[in-house]
Amino acid sequence: MINVELDAAPIPEPQPIEQTNSVYLVRNWPSKEWLTRWLHAGVTFIVSEQALLQLVANPELIDTLPVYPYALHSEIVLNNLQDQLPPSIIQLGDARWVELTIEADQYMVWDNV
Repeated sequence: MINVELDAAPIPEPQPIEQTNSVYLVRNWPSKEWLTRWLHAGVTFIVSEQALLQLVANPELIDTLPVYPYALHSEIVLNNLQDQLPPSIIQLGDARWVELTIEADQYMVWDNV
């Protein structure tokens, strides 16, 4: 058996993705690519407007998410969705929503992603 050494730079170890305290509010249901790229354990995922309506109409979408979705309680009431809301959507009061935005390392509102 012949021992051969290659003169090459070592392959760097992959760096772990930094988990941040991010809040993402989406107004339309995002693409699979967006969900894969942006959702991780450190994200608070808030669905609003058309995204909320689509999630209520298709609750099986929740199973495709790595985190439980949130929705603003006032928007749920405004759209009269209380009786249709899947139980795994976490209702968020307005005051808590403001707290989350202040505490977040990153807060982004997404449209058409």
